[in-house]
Amino acid sequence: MKKWIAGLLVLALMFTLALTAAAESKLDAIKTAGKLVVGTSPDYAPYEFPGPDGEPVGADMELAKYIAAYLGVELVIDSYDFDGVLAAITTGKVDIALAGFDPTPERAESMDFSDIYYNESNQQLVVHKDNADTFKILADLNGKKVAAQNGSLQATMVEDYLQDAQLELIAKVPDGVMMLLSKQVDAMALADVIAAQYVANYDDLVICPEAFPFTSEGIAVALPKDQPELLAEVNAAIKEVLEQNLFYLWMEQAVELNSEMNKEH
Repeated sequence: MKKWIAGLLVLALMFTLALTAAAESKLDAIKTAGKLVVGTSPDYAPYEFPGPDGEPVGADMELAKYIAAYLGVELVIDSYDFDGVLAAITTGKVDIALAGFDPTPERAESMDFSDIYYNESNQQLVVHKDNADTFKILADLNGKKVAAQNGSLQATMVEDYLQDAQLELIAKVPDGVMMLLSKQVDAMALADVIAAQYVANYDDLVICPEAFPFTSEGIAVALPKDQPELLAEVNAAIKEVLEQNLFYLWMEQAVELNSEMNKEH
């Protein structure tokens, strides 16, 4: 009888410990650790790109700083290729991720998203100025080589709307831009704000007059699935940022910094 009761007590203790471990949310873990680990892909100016000292800077990084300060913890930035960021958030290597994410239904199957903090109007194609008269509409690029970042919304756009084009998947956006400048590819698919940044920085690039017939929902923070407490805190921080129009200010500053850095090179 005593052994039976003792066994029940052990089982009850194990069950209680398991519940306690399960009850610790991602937010609790962040505050216990005293740091917020943010994943990014620093090749997407003006959202995120290497600063003068090589560390990631940009509008998304300013938002990451704000969220960490809102939570009262230290900010730690981990850099990956874009598809690596997606994997890092789903496997728990990072707490949240900021990398110019569009909250697509496909991504929402494996991660959650914050409220929208910035709206992008169009998804564009950038071409070499020597081919500006050749590539004026989407159909002109069927049968041609079109670069897009691996795992990106733009890669999906090429697959959906340029089914006869040869999609060239690249790990980093600057690599695709260099391929376009050297005419290894005929076009590069980019979000409008990113396209505008590269066209401003490189005289040999122009934006194709016809954009993809798709409007992005906007840009959001990616989080692990089923972490409502963390999601609520991130959304609260974003609300403050939007109320103060801070993200638009950060975008302007990032565009200016990126342009200055490109002039130096």
